[in-house]
Amino acid sequence: MSGGPPPTTATMKKKKGRSCGGAVTSTTVIFSLLAVFAFFSFVAPLPLLSDSASQPHRHRHRKKLTVRKFEIADDMFWKDGEPFRIIGGDLHYFRVLPEYWEDRLMKAKALGLNTIQTYIPWNLHEPSPGNLVFDGIADIGSFLRLCQKLGFLVMLRPGPYICGEWDLGGFPAWLLVKDPALKLRSSDPLYLQLVDKWWSILLPMMAPFLYGNGGPIIMVQIENEYGSYGDDKAYMHHLVKLARRHFGDDTILYTTDGGTRETLQKGTIPGDSIYSAVDFSTGEQPWPIFRLQKEFNAPGKSPPLSAEFYTGWLTHWGEKIAKTDADSTAAELEKILARNGSAVLYMVHGGTNFGFYNGANTGADESDYKPDLTSYDYDAPISESGDVDTAKFRGTAGVALYHFLYISLLNKRACLK
Repeated sequence: MSGGPPPTTATMKKKKGRSCGGAVTSTTVIFSLLAVFAFFSFVAPLPLLSDSASQPHRHRHRKKLTVRKFEIADDMFWKDGEPFRIIGGDLHYFRVLPEYWEDRLMKAKALGLNTIQTYIPWNLHEPSPGNLVFDGIADIGSFLRLCQKLGFLVMLRPGPYICGEWDLGGFPAWLLVKDPALKLRSSDPLYLQLVDKWWSILLPMMAPFLYGNGGPIIMVQIENEYGSYGDDKAYMHHLVKLARRHFGDDTILYTTDGGTRETLQKGTIPGDSIYSAVDFSTGEQPWPIFRLQKEFNAPGKSPPLSAEFYTGWLTHWGEKIAKTDADSTAAELEKILARNGSAVLYMVHGGTNFGFYNGANTGADESDYKPDLTSYDYDAPISESGDVDTAKFRGTAGVALYHFLYISLLNKRACLK
């Protein structure tokens, strides 16, 4: 996220006089949802959706694969030769204490998600030149193994710039004292040398976790919403070349940009090899934006994906805590999933900006400094403290879990044929 388009006014207004019913414990909610999942997965048939656009899974299968493969074809995602929809959520390992990783991931599972998306902040892992940190809250390897253990796929966002309301967008502060000064997020050779050095450490560590290598990572993002910042294609191509060197040609690389022609023109990398995803304000009509997305992907290579479906919004110091309407959020998610689109909830669980890692945004101009809170609750379905007894959790779970179960049932039927 880059402090992009906020939710629309309609979604920002909380409905008055709406009762959410009596309180229940978070444990009760989770186990109730898991019980529903187990029941429908193995016993009860789900009704088929009436919209024919929602039913491409019923008879469409590719040749059965003997190796693990995640790919894009026919404007769909395919996992091991079977159609696949991403119903995901952003959950950042560095915003949750490791002791709570499994708890938060289990709650995301109960909500109906099959994929976790996470950034990798360079400044967390290399706080000073050559001082590498990959333990404790920075132990991304353990986090990825846990995701796989719990049955999640992973969309990885290694930057080098991540934004995410994180200090300096994930760049280490020591980049700012280099002499001569670096031009960040550009094809400046001195900057690229440091990126190459960092990625030559990070990407080989991530390679064993790629889906084709037996791990959970299905896609790797290049940069982050670059079309909202610049249009240095040489820089983007350099990152692609570097990622290909470490990950090979079979890994899906993707960009994410705001759903406008201008941002897509600036931020995407034309050609068959890089998949272009979109994000947009919750409340905007998604399908015209998905049609625009197709113009920036090769024919047959544009499954509709909102890589950041905003479940809430960020809050700056001095502002009223941002809240968005749970019913509206669920209804907008249904618009995407009901027609076989894919979405990643940003955020499914926000967590906390520990230490001084909270970032900042600008307002009317660069002098309008808006620091973000230590809390990154985001009004997400799973609260900062891990609570799921919320209208937002119930609303999004009602949509996501239904589609998760629907896909699971169709896949089981296909296996029985």
